[in-house]
Amino acid sequence: MFRFSVRPNRAHMIDWREWGEDAFEEARGQGKLVVLFIAAFWCGFCQRMDETALSDDETIALLNAFFIPIRVEESQRPDVDLRYNQNGWPTIAVLTPDGGHLFTVNYMDTDPFVDLLVKTVTQFQSDKEGLMAAATYPALAAPQDGTEPPALSPELVGEIAGMVEGMADHEHGGYGTHFKFLHTEANEFLLYLYETGGESTYLDHVTFTLDKMLQSLTFHAKDGGFYRYSSQSDWNEPHPEKLLEDQATLVSNFLRLYLITGDPARRESAEGLIDYLNSTLLDGDSGAFFGCQDYVRPVEQTDADGEPLPIISVIDEYIYCDANARAAVAFLDAWWILGREDCRERAVQILEVLWRDLRAPDGGTYHYVDREPQAPGMLTDATATGIAFLKAYSVLHDEEYLDRAKELAGDILRMHRSPDGGFFDISQKGPANLQVPIAELPQNAAVASFFVRLADLSGDTNHREEAVWALKRFPGAHRQFGAFAAGFGQALARLLTLPLIVTINGSAGSPEVRSLAQAATTQLGHGDVVVKFRDAPNAGSAWAEIRLGGSSFGPISEPSQLTPDGIGALEPR
Repeated sequence: MFRFSVRPNRAHMIDWREWGEDAFEEARGQGKLVVLFIAAFWCGFCQRMDETALSDDETIALLNAFFIPIRVEESQRPDVDLRYNQNGWPTIAVLTPDGGHLFTVNYMDTDPFVDLLVKTVTQFQSDKEGLMAAATYPALAAPQDGTEPPALSPELVGEIAGMVEGMADHEHGGYGTHFKFLHTEANEFLLYLYETGGESTYLDHVTFTLDKMLQSLTFHAKDGGFYRYSSQSDWNEPHPEKLLEDQATLVSNFLRLYLITGDPARRESAEGLIDYLNSTLLDGDSGAFFGCQDYVRPVEQTDADGEPLPIISVIDEYIYCDANARAAVAFLDAWWILGREDCRERAVQILEVLWRDLRAPDGGTYHYVDREPQAPGMLTDATATGIAFLKAYSVLHDEEYLDRAKELAGDILRMHRSPDGGFFDISQKGPANLQVPIAELPQNAAVASFFVRLADLSGDTNHREEAVWALKRFPGAHRQFGAFAAGFGQALARLLTLPLIVTINGSAGSPEVRSLAQAATTQLGHGDVVVKFRDAPNAGSAWAEIRLGGSSFGPISEPSQLTPDGIGALEPR
């Protein structure tokens, strides 16, 4: 279903096609160029173009008569967006009938856009061969030249840590000094570095960052939730969209900080975001969450008395697989850390939606549900869903969740594994630039994290070899990703360490459980501490059991014993 600006417009008068082979077959059959319009649900410039250039009579006539117009939303087709996006949205790419790329532009006013369309049609009609010869086509990645990439080593983890730390804005918080994105994965990496090494500067920067965000306009104090990013470095020029994925991963940030510090303000922030999600983005029918909330100004800025009219809240009412998987992880943590039984119930509902409604019959998952499941075969969805089922297994101890994670692991290996290292972003090729799968670093960092955790929880160390495969082609390439390389650093650090499994038994949300979990993550100084939780509400005091290699230790009821020396003094069981 095509979606347009909620303000009056005529963009629907354009005969838009869905992305797919049918549209390109039509273009070839009619000998027409393709105009690919990539929008975002919440994009103000996309909405403005709907209302202006794409509502213009001449634009509508030109696109319908001389082109095959295709409309795509980036949230629905991140695979298309990855290949064509140029500096944001809208991205408008002009393609040949056989999928060659001619040129790309972004937002344009009506007259320049009409002029561009006229010139393009004129050139295509007068010099079709020349224009077709100028097109570029996707190519397979060049084969490796025989030289091995740098080793996956602790030094590489240190380099990434230094890179992320070097981007830290010590005046306003966050990472980088211009546009400010939330970068929750960078926060997670710095908290991991604090837990394993004890360096307080890492913890201090995450605390400082979240405080600055809360004190800024990027946090919507009135309605709740955080906006996606700010155009100013001080977080005070936010763009008015709140994405589910951002809220979910920020819940995880705040919960982890609460677990480390015991600061009740961090708990309050996490619970505020949980309340926002439940009150604003919840799909009451399925129990999962909608994709985002946007705010749009009405056409008339003021009422008859000259008073400002309220902005319009708009909800993206699609269920996205990867974002809901991350929400399930956050809500499971909220259950055992905070004792929120409603969060456990919500997470279980989400997990069932993922498996029932978004599981693809041929393997992997669909990307989203719009009445029917859509866009199968994306690596990000299978990976995020697998991680969510592993989290569920680690705190609910239902073997079915582990079995589901193993199924998804098998799908990833069968459908996405690249022969040259890494895993491809798509398993189903498509027209034009989707003929060539891409192995992308952030996606492969998540795959590596998934396989490391699967090895740790299942006891099958072969899965660590797949984590090595996910990361092996990227050393050196990580320098191009800035703060987005944080996930790579954390995945590699865990991969390089044998797991230390800590199972904490007790009542969900109890101070004793939190104290043991805090000690396990911050006092053991171990690179791959895997905290599991087992609900034992009638057992009295909490206790921990530890497994390292083939040895088990415990029960341990005193947090002070959760140190290398403390464990060393115990007799293995």
